[in-house]
Amino acid sequence: MTAHIAAHGRLVVDVQSKAISNGNNMAYTRLAVALPCRDAESGELTFWLGVTAFGKQADYLLKHQKGDLISVSGNMQANQWNGNNGVLQTGYQMVADSVISAKTVRPGGRKKGTGVQPSPGDDFADDVPF
Repeated sequence: MTAHIAAHGRLVVDVQSKAISNGNNMAYTRLAVALPCRDAESGELTFWLGVTAFGKQADYLLKHQKGDLISVSGNMQANQWNGNNGVLQTGYQMVADSVISAKTVRPGGRKKGTGVQPSPGDDFADDVPF
């Protein structure tokens, strides 16, 4: 059984790549996803998600860098290992079958550089706190 998820967040490290045996690229990075959490002081909790992509999705992911907002969907996996202190750690990653860049998505379909500015009430600033 698999868990197929979609996540939207900010890249916390630059995207890395490797060539795999069939000549295609494999790309990997980490994503910070803000989740609502009633018990957290700020009302949200950061979920750390590793993202791996292959082929054309890897090529597309490689066009991004630390700080970029992206949306991904794919199959989620859990990994466990013993940390340096001997405590069992759990991490989560996904193999992305879709990568969508926030660079290409603009409110109202406007492209960056068209001279059309958001109205003063719009809050589309990129200074997200994580």
